Amino acid sequence: MSDDTSPDLPGLRQGRSAAWLPFLLSLIALAVIVVWGLRLYPGLPETIPTHWGPGGAPDAWEEKSFGSVFMPQMIAAGTTALMAVLALVIPALMNPPKDPSAWKRYRLEGAERATISVLGWISLLTVLLVGYLGVQGWTGPHEVSFAWPMALYVLLVFLMIVLPYRRWSRWADAQSSEHGFTPTIEEEAEEKLWLPGGIHNNPDEPRIMVLKREGYGTGTTINVGNRAGRITVIVFLVVFVGGPLSLVFAVG
Repeated sequence: MSDDTSPDLPGLRQGRSAAWLPFLLSLIALAVIVVWGLRLYPGLPETIPTHWGPGGAPDAWEEKSFGSVFMPQMIAAGTTALMAVLALVIPALMNPPKDPSAWKRYRLEGAERATISVLGWISLLTVLLVGYLGVQGWTGPHEVSFAWPMALYVLLVFLMIVLPYRRWSRWADAQSSEHGFTPTIEEEAEEKLWLPGGIHNNPDEPRIMVLKREGYGTGTTINVGNRAGRITVIVFLVVFVGGPLSLVFAVG
């Protein structure tokens, strides 16, 4: 294994713009929705619904204005901007190890790209959800269905948290292997203890919360390698995901 730690490792920075593609798609989707809304704007009634109750019926109205019609899209644009800012400051938040090996640097680059991509996909999904609900409000304001869109949104968010890490992890492996950099025995052993997204998976560690992996940010993360950690994840999903979704379907 080479000890090359120079900033110009072959292929390390090539193709980095691909991680930002979801942000571009978010802007395109947002622009399409706004243009569509502008075309519908003259035909909208002078008083429009701005909020819908649990059953999908409107329960709040305002006079038609650009702000009242496009407020959801402005919120979606703000969310995208916030996610983009977070993506830009990721390098300062990753807490990289001192003098990492070349193989490690490819892995860290992959993790950084994955995090950028995850933020971008969440932005795109948010724009599409808000856009779909907004179009319903413009074209069928007397009843808006949001149960299945919310359920689909949550499912896709979970997928878009996992899949980019797998994609960029494979990229890091391919790049390091192509250029002749391989992990040490210790690095291989450490790699087996972590799942995509920085989740710890160590059955020999009794603690539920452990320090994040070096180079993957600061703070703690959950250990799903032991029974208590897995139960914690299940309870979290049931309470904070299953509960709200069940409520949405019950009243939707």
